[in-house]
Amino acid sequence: MRRSSTWTAVACLAAWLTPVALGASRGYTDVAQLGGDTHTVRYNSGNAVYAEGLVNGVWSGRYWNAGGRINVPYELTTDKAFELRSGSIDLSSGWTWVGAREQPSSGGARHFVVELSNSKAPVTVLIHTLLDGTPIFERWLEIRNTGEKPLGLSTVNPWTSRLWTTPYYFEKNIPPDKPVFTLGTFTRDTHGWEGWLEWQPLREPAAAIDPDVRHFDCTPAGCSALADNTIRVESHVGHGFKAPFFIARNDIAGEYFIGDLAWTGNWDMEFSSTNTRLSIHQDGPGADASLWFSGGPSTGSGWSDYPAQYQRVLAPGESVTTPAVHMGPVQGSLDSAVQAMHEHVRKTVEPPRDPKRAWLIQYAVPGDQGYIAKFAGDVAGMNEKNILEQIDLAHALGAELFIVDAGWWDIYGDWTPSSTRFPHGLRPIADYIHSKGMLFGLYNEIQGGRGDWTHSKMYKDHSDWFIPPYALIDMTNPDAVAFVHDQIRAMVKDDKIDLFRLDYNPGFDYGMSHHMRQGLEENDVWRYEQATYQLFEQVKKEFPELILQQAAAGGGRNDFGFVSRFDEQYTTDGLDMPEVLQNLSGQTLNLPIEMFASAFGIPAHSSNRGHLDTHLRVTFSLGTPWLAPVAPSLQDISPEILERYRHYVEIYKDFIRPLLPTCRIFHHAPVDAEHGVDESPWFAMEFDSPDRSKGWATLVKLYSGPEWYVFKPRGLDPGKNYKVTLDSQHTSVVISGLELTARGLPVRLEAVEDSELLLFEQTDAPPHATAGTSGEGSGQ
Repeated sequence: MRRSSTWTAVACLAAWLTPVALGASRGYTDVAQLGGDTHTVRYNSGNAVYAEGLVNGVWSGRYWNAGGRINVPYELTTDKAFELRSGSIDLSSGWTWVGAREQPSSGGARHFVVELSNSKAPVTVLIHTLLDGTPIFERWLEIRNTGEKPLGLSTVNPWTSRLWTTPYYFEKNIPPDKPVFTLGTFTRDTHGWEGWLEWQPLREPAAAIDPDVRHFDCTPAGCSALADNTIRVESHVGHGFKAPFFIARNDIAGEYFIGDLAWTGNWDMEFSSTNTRLSIHQDGPGADASLWFSGGPSTGSGWSDYPAQYQRVLAPGESVTTPAVHMGPVQGSLDSAVQAMHEHVRKTVEPPRDPKRAWLIQYAVPGDQGYIAKFAGDVAGMNEKNILEQIDLAHALGAELFIVDAGWWDIYGDWTPSSTRFPHGLRPIADYIHSKGMLFGLYNEIQGGRGDWTHSKMYKDHSDWFIPPYALIDMTNPDAVAFVHDQIRAMVKDDKIDLFRLDYNPGFDYGMSHHMRQGLEENDVWRYEQATYQLFEQVKKEFPELILQQAAAGGGRNDFGFVSRFDEQYTTDGLDMPEVLQNLSGQTLNLPIEMFASAFGIPAHSSNRGHLDTHLRVTFSLGTPWLAPVAPSLQDISPEILERYRHYVEIYKDFIRPLLPTCRIFHHAPVDAEHGVDESPWFAMEFDSPDRSKGWATLVKLYSGPEWYVFKPRGLDPGKNYKVTLDSQHTSVVISGLELTARGLPVRLEAVEDSELLLFEQTDAPPHATAGTSGEGSGQ
């Protein structure tokens, strides 16, 4: 047996941030090649164990465990670990062993590669597995055409797996109305409703069937399926508003499986639960419940009249890398699963950031709405005079980064400042912003999506570079990509920008277009998305200090594939209260809070902002603050309101931001282990330092309901005392951690959109208040 193992650090704090950890936590990793005819490889990362090997020509997933327990021989199963198909040829089987090796990797992660060759077609596959010390594994395939003819790939599922085998489940006293497995996914693929998390049972409960009635035959060889339920989750609209995320719960094992497909185009996921039970009159196991998963990019093309046969065509000798699947098992609570995923994201997915240019208070001025627009869509007021006035206001509020948002150009696609509204260009704007000590951000729709390109030089010279009817640049064309790259490069250099804000507004782009490649019909989505990824990887490499922020019609590209190339993500354009909070409650199951910039209401719809203090509390406590214009000018804002903004700026800078990039997140409401986004009148999320010395919680009443919410922190130390500041009451009390966590803190929120911001800070002072329950209702 060949083995190598190591301990890897999982956290690093920026120099200017307040240290919040007592010591760096470490995650165990191990890769063991067990040899034999199956060439089995066993992976350990954190507490998770996964084994796979070659069985009868199929590379098979053989074992999962969330508690670090290595399998005994008879626990191994045989389920294909990936799916490939080329037209009518199933390439999931027919594999032979070539070899395995470990490759160098950054950040202390382990990168192991297994190589296989196929007997049905001239194809080799490299199976890449990344272990970072968390229980979340990253898996992708590298597929190479070793033949002399083109190869079309029609089905590509980089990772398929039996997630659980749960024996004896029928004897575990599970209630008749409870499923063994429950699946949580985002269920709406609609602008403004990203993160709409709902839980669904994955089977009809076996206990609902009369145990005295034999519904199927049992033989010594086994039993037929009692119930078989499959849930398919998909997005076939191309640019969708539903990230390919899932979280499955096993109510017998007390475990979760959490995962994400790093892909921005069309995709499919399938979850299948098979449950068998021996006859009540027969000795032996009471039941066996299993859950299978498969997922990957899809050729599904929505309303396209002619779906392509192949997702990707490989020329002889060509290789392609598939999207990665990030997933793993976690024992314990929903909090444990979410925090494991967040730790993985922070180590492996989220780009590293310069803390002096990260999580800055941002002030953005769109030209087509708000105070400088006479009507929605009007950009005449986006001019030098109005922007300079807004810069003064932003500086007075305490903003650290100023963004010139949509509408600064005249000709869509040329991306040069309006000659009449900005007669001196944007350089004087940048210089004035920098003179105020702020950074300068600039909005752009560099790939298109909603504007009229026909007047641009690019369109006049190269009309063939565009994808009709979506007004999109064809990113599968290398010349078009090079032109776009030059445009970005010119903006960064000429306009001295510090942040590039990318928008993408084609509505749904579905299957885009199709091209004949090597004589085979290929859908363009795969090449389009990978070219986009590579473009912004190159931009970041060329301008490492440039902050990349993306806002695809709001949260349309908040998948692992896209967010791994960008520093900041816009939560949503669906900014109405309370939907924006419900949205965030769902999206933060897979992405940690520091990755989000949220506007929480914009001037075009002032009524959706929520109450003033609620608007400020959520803006400054739920990720990177992103402010839209708060008044026509500094002279128009009242001193009292100006002071309210400064109050929350101070809380954010001094208390919240130092904890933001490492905080542990706890979902209290509306999303929790049992409820989806629309099953509670409350929003309650908690954020604590890893050492449990400090933290904060944001509470909002979403809909009418009880006056009282009893908040029970889950990330504090019961053995310590805490100074608790109640922002709405301008007061603080000292309460023991045991009192807080056991009995809770009653918070009265009478009116819809009332809110509270709670700040927790460990203290040596003795408790002088008792919390306890009170009032008409309590938290979930």
